[in-house]
Amino acid sequence: MKRYFFTAIVSLMLFAVSFANGTENLPQTKSKSEIEVYMQNLSKIKSSEINYAYISTAMFKQMFAMVGANVSLGVKSGGNVSLETFPNPLASIKSMRRFATTGSKGYKLLHGALYGFLQENESVMGMELMALNREDGTLRVIYSDSASLLVINDDGDELAVVFIAGLSYENFIIMSDGGFDFDFGF
Repeated sequence: MKRYFFTAIVSLMLFAVSFANGTENLPQTKSKSEIEVYMQNLSKIKSSEINYAYISTAMFKQMFAMVGANVSLGVKSGGNVSLETFPNPLASIKSMRRFATTGSKGYKLLHGALYGFLQENESVMGMELMALNREDGTLRVIYSDSASLLVINDDGDELAVVFIAGLSYENFIIMSDGGFDFDFGF
């Protein structure tokens, strides 16, 4: 009887040690930033006057896996840039959320939710104001942190918002200057 008891305790201790050592090697889930959580919650607004689209990491990987290394992408200047010669700033993208209003109720809901960003504040939820442009009655605001980008277009009647987790402002500029003609909807 003592032998069974001793074997059970040793087995339990070995299991506990192997379990403790095994958890050290498990990948840790990355926590979402305050703005990522906010945009995720913003997507839960129920309104028939707000169109919402979401592209996940898996969808981005699948889309860009279809674009081979030798495929040329259109460039605004009229030429072509190959993925081999141009670093891929899209590789870090985790997800994209796009909101667009189609009516006054949706506009009021989304405008109210993004009010802090539309007040031209230098910093909101850890994101810094990178660009602000008023042209022909349309306000375009770009906020960014080290790991995400938020673009808001507001013409007073319609509001379009694009949030890209995993794309910094620097990579956005690289894409724009490099001539990538990839339409994120803004």
